[in-house]
Amino acid sequence: MAISRFPAPLRLVLAALAVFSSAHVVTAFAAGPYDGTWAVTIECPTAADGAYSYTYRFDAKVTDSVLHGEHGTRNAGGWLILDGRIEDDGRAQISAQGLTGPPAYSVGRVERLTPYAYTIDAHFDARNGSGQRIELRRCDVLFVKNS
Repeated sequence: MAISRFPAPLRLVLAALAVFSSAHVVTAFAAGPYDGTWAVTIECPTAADGAYSYTYRFDAKVTDSVLHGEHGTRNAGGWLILDGRIEDDGRAQISAQGLTGPPAYSVGRVERLTPYAYTIDAHFDARNGSGQRIELRRCDVLFVKNS
């Protein structure tokens, strides 16, 4: 049955539905193998200078193989943001930027709210990932896919 047989307003609705439906099909097939929500755990043991150990737990979202996650409250002590691209083979260099919390947890006992940055060298598979901080102090990072 040709669409031209329908009244003009109905043709517009049918055309819109066709475009909307096909866009969802394309989006569903375009999703990368790592796309979804990931639980992130960052564990940093006591540092060589005695800075206390700490653990952060938060969710990160991967869209089109790009990871973005945020821990804490922006511009507050202990805030951290992660960003990075996961390559097709699962390798990722993730940038971390944040603001320090209490000095006892920071290498060098720097003041609270001091900006910092580091890189995480990570590897992902379909359901899990792991990595390590590669500057200043050791931190292990685990990723578990939720959805």
